Amino acid sequence: MPDRIPPQTPQQQETLKQIQAAWEEAQAQLTVLRAQVEHAAAMAQAKVGSNMLERDLDRAYRELGEGVWAEVSKGKLQLPQNLTNVRKLLDGVTQRIRAQNNSINDLLAEGTEIAKRLQEKMTTASKVVAGGAKKR
Repeated sequence: MPDRIPPQTPQQQETLKQIQAAWEEAQAQLTVLRAQVEHAAAMAQAKVGSNMLERDLDRAYRELGEGVWAEVSKGKLQLPQNLTNVRKLLDGVTQRIRAQNNSINDLLAEGTEIAKRLQEKMTTASKVVAGGAKKR
């Protein structure tokens, strides 16, 4: 005997229509959301690409500047008159960097000397302790 599905009541039919409408609305919202996410991802990728290009440009400018400054410092290149202020700034910064590097080197040398003296004291103390232990 085949199972018979009883006919739906008007209330059940209305409930099914509401469920179907809600499902279709959810699918439409999901489609919109998916498009928004894809757009946001494309924007993020474009921003990353832009940042990378800006970084590359900054690196190229830095290398250009360093190359030009090296040639100016060697006297092989003369800067135009309108860049005199830039040259003065670079000279000042270069002098401060040299002074700082000299200070760092002095501190490192001092630290090395302190470590050497401490090592000598420890070696001497170890010999005294070892010599005292032998006498017992």
